[in-house]
Amino acid sequence: MAVWTGGETLTSTSRKETILLSRRSPARPRRLGRPRARSRVLAAALTVTVAAAVVGASPSASVASPALAPVVTAKYPPAELEMVEESGLASPYEAKIAHCPRGKQPVGGGFDLPEGHSVAASYPVADSGWLVKARSDRGDPAPFEMTWYAMCSIPSKGYRIVKTSAKDVPNRHGVGLDCWNDAPPYPRREAMVNVGGEAKGSTAALTAIEMSYQPSRTYISGFAGGARTDADTVEVDLYVICIEQPDGSGDWFHQERGSYRNGDGPTWTCPRDNNVVGAGFFSWEAFLRTSKPRSTGNSDWELTGVNPLASEYEIDGHLICERY
Repeated sequence: MAVWTGGETLTSTSRKETILLSRRSPARPRRLGRPRARSRVLAAALTVTVAAAVVGASPSASVASPALAPVVTAKYPPAELEMVEESGLASPYEAKIAHCPRGKQPVGGGFDLPEGHSVAASYPVADSGWLVKARSDRGDPAPFEMTWYAMCSIPSKGYRIVKTSAKDVPNRHGVGLDCWNDAPPYPRREAMVNVGGEAKGSTAALTAIEMSYQPSRTYISGFAGGARTDADTVEVDLYVICIEQPDGSGDWFHQERGSYRNGDGPTWTCPRDNNVVGAGFFSWEAFLRTSKPRSTGNSDWELTGVNPLASEYEIDGHLICERY
């Protein structure tokens, strides 16, 4: 079940729209340890895909990904894709932001957490970067080492982040939102670049942040879901990155559902001559410990989950890929 609501625009690249709509980025959080940061310029031009697939495809083995074909090709060229990686100590539910260089906006992001921890928030922050919060699965208040990532680029025309929220969502369900612009000269649907989300509460964790293609209506929807261990419902925030008009070259690739043992997970790979920009996931059973770009190359993304009630879990999702 998804709750569909209207959204609040947080940012816009237009000077006039910025004055009317944007919200200043939050103050940078206190750091418990000196972070270690590095960034990589991955390509001269970024091209992202925006579309999604229906959850519930037939299971696949947890080995190499099958040959991929784009579900929908959406074309828009943000430029100069760059990965920013930071790491250090964090307390449970402490916000950490991988900061984009000046002039660039977040188009994706991820995290790598130690065993016994799972992600509670992973979403874009306008004019800043990608924010991550994590929890201890055992309720341990001690600080822990983690790594957080941002994929940054010079934004496309009309880049904006739209947020929506829903309270009292049943566990492992969530909230949905489309990219829709009511501004003059006329209401219109826009392209969706990526999504992020947060599950709120003292024991909350994310179970999904993904994009879903609606073939009967030929548009893309964002979705975020979560769960709590101390309640039957959860509050969920969903963030969608929207732009005005596709005009470039990139693809969104659906990854088939697979089964994995706890502590393991899939590595999804973009087609040859593509860079990975981000990944979305959906799992009824698991909390995610890892969702990160791989250090072995620029085209693949690694995910690791844990099912608190069994020894294995199922997961599917999507990759956003850009050609270079």
